[in-house]
Amino acid sequence: MGIATDLSLDSASRLGMVGAGLHVGIQRAMSDIRREQRRQVSAVEDVALRLREARLGQVAALRRAAAAEARAAQAEQEAAGAQREIRLLREALRAEKSLTAGLKEICGVA
Repeated sequence: MGIATDLSLDSASRLGMVGAGLHVGIQRAMSDIRREQRRQVSAVEDVALRLREARLGQVAALRRAAAAEARAAQAEQEAAGAQREIRLLREALRAEKSLTAGLKEICGVA
């Protein structure tokens, strides 16, 4: 073989090695890009899941708040009813004391 053939083979070999190196580099870069894309998609999915969970939590909290408000309103009504009953019992006690005092006066018991 001649010098030209040796130079051609050497050049072709070097170009092949450079091409193979570039191919490996491109494959690694693409792999890194795909990995990063999957990571970003995963991060977005995580955020979407957290948002959904937060919304479900908010709905549950609103339901609990509505139930608590209903219980509070019922308790207020019961308290108002108890106050009315106390007022009526006090009035009945005053009337009873008045009648008892009148009866004692009639009987002459001091």
